[in-house]
Amino acid sequence: MVAAEQLLADDFVLSSTGGVGEQVTRGAWLETLGEIDTRSLRCDVREVRVFGDTAVVHARLRWDATLGERDLTGEYAVADVFTMRGESWRASWRISVRL
Repeated sequence: MVAAEQLLADDFVLSSTGGVGEQVTRGAWLETLGEIDTRSLRCDVREVRVFGDTAVVHARLRWDATLGERDLTGEYAVADVFTMRGESWRASWRISVRL
């Protein structure tokens, strides 16, 4: 949980179709993380583009997980938007679509 708190920007939003929720704020996502049972997670980064103090990462995730009774297992197309905050990159937005 500490790692997620350090990685996520204060304005972080998860926009997810077929996953955890349509629009999930940073606080709600951090609360939900403790409830997710992740058995495995594989990430295949397809491309990274940097535009000044903003970076976009395009990836495919293979996630084996549940949230209570809800099965989240599947393949996801993901775009993560990072912004430079001081000396470090922080995640501001994840757009996730379950394929």
